[in-house]
Amino acid sequence: MFYMSAADVRDLVKSLPAKEAIDLGRMVEEWTAGIVDQKFEAAVKSGAFDAMAAEAIRELEAGATLPLKEVLEATLPFPQKHPTMR
Repeated sequence: MFYMSAADVRDLVKSLPAKEAIDLGRMVEEWTAGIVDQKFEAAVKSGAFDAMAAEAIRELEAGATLPLKEVLEATLPFPQKHPTMR
């Protein structure tokens, strides 16, 4: 089996023509997104988020939450409202 280090692969990718580099980037992005999706789905199925979800529901029922609009308006780095915010 032929082995290339990550540094070797990076050097080869840098030498690709722009269109091929873009196509490769899209392929890698889709592939890694699939890996992340699988890990997330496995975590959900294993119950890794159950405690967090239960806490969020308790806070919501206790009225200890803020509307997202208020949070965004308080934390946006610019004073004007984004056109999608009403």
